Amino acid sequence: MVDGKQLSATEALASVRKALDVLVLAYDRGEIGVTETARELGISRSTAHRILVTLQRTGFLRHDPGQRGYSAGPQLVRMGLAAIAQLDVRRQARRPLEELSEKLQETVCLYSLDGAVVRLLDGVECRHVLRVSVPLGQELPAHVTAAGKALLALRDPADVRATLPAALPATAAGSITEWPLLEVELDEVRVRGWAADLEESAHDLHGVGVAIRNRIGEPLAAISVYAPAVRLREQDMPAVAMALQETSATIARAE
Repeated sequence: MVDGKQLSATEALASVRKALDVLVLAYDRGEIGVTETARELGISRSTAHRILVTLQRTGFLRHDPGQRGYSAGPQLVRMGLAAIAQLDVRRQARRPLEELSEKLQETVCLYSLDGAVVRLLDGVECRHVLRVSVPLGQELPAHVTAAGKALLALRDPADVRATLPAALPATAAGSITEWPLLEVELDEVRVRGWAADLEESAHDLHGVGVAIRNRIGEPLAAISVYAPAVRLREQDMPAVAMALQETSATIARAE
């Protein structure tokens, strides 16, 4: 809705495209004004002003007192830094992931936490005919995955409550959907230093996850091993977790 008018789907997409064009222009020029934006994008000054103000209010651009134009805002900077960090950790983790997959003969994955979900950044599939695939970019609810729980356990419980949905979604029959159970689970992860997925993300699938921290202890990402439940039994998980922790330390040292 713009100025009280309901936009059609086509108009809404056009507005989004214009806003993205403005962000690209701001990136290229460093600082942009209303007149320059209107001229470069072929839009009216009123439209340019409306887009700039909207992007400022949402944190994607900033317009400080005494500043003539608009420049990159905190949201845009945060997204850029997050993207760089993900590229760095993926590059640092690639060889250790390959070595761990070869050692355990199972699929190893690298995940990042983005709000209430984890995103698959990279992975190495094992050679078994029956194996876990690695769909890069896949997103899953953080609380149903080993990597997600390993990262959530590093956060303040109140922050976890505020970030995850009140009604915890399920992706399998074993998914944790009750907050008291999740809180107990995360407490256990904090104590032992690794997380387990016992058919919580998918039927007949087990996983173990460990967080990767930088040199000052901040979480960067998490790595996990996934395999059919028949090959990765509960009693095997502590040994797998130890191997993951060694790999996590190797990746962290390269940071």
